[in-house]
Amino acid sequence: MKKPGLLREAIAVFLPETARDPDRLAMWVERGNIRATGNRQHGFSWEYELIVVAENFTGAPEMLFYVIVEWARYQQPDLLAGDAPPIPFETNIIDDKTSDVRITLALTEIVTVAMAGGAPVLTVIDETVPMLPDDTPLRAEEGPLTSIWAHDDDAPFQVAP
Repeated sequence: MKKPGLLREAIAVFLPETARDPDRLAMWVERGNIRATGNRQHGFSWEYELIVVAENFTGAPEMLFYVIVEWARYQQPDLLAGDAPPIPFETNIIDDKTSDVRITLALTEIVTVAMAGGAPVLTVIDETVPMLPDDTPLRAEEGPLTSIWAHDDDAPFQVAP
């Protein structure tokens, strides 16, 4: 599983106290499932709930949520789709500056299998970069959208008037 480690790294960049005291950021997996088909590819995917708990958290909870949402843009973009269920969280308020924050993330990872010398070589596949990232404008200037263009290996082509 790559995603829990990648998330821990992302949180540590924005919230360095979690790197200095890693015991304050706990992660574990609940309710995991493996999906595989009976085809010849032998690959599979696993789906699981990653529980993230920031214990004795003294930062702003919105910063923790921001880091997770930004991480999800590239590591689990389906969490941010318009029809996706919300990301659940719970907070235990200890005092006016400290809380325990628990966040549950529904994650999926795909594993491919290739044979090399008769032995399986397993690779956890990275998420694909979103086709239209949030920072890419759909049009260059104001006014109505008049056509849609796409690019292939050779040249751009018009896909809608």
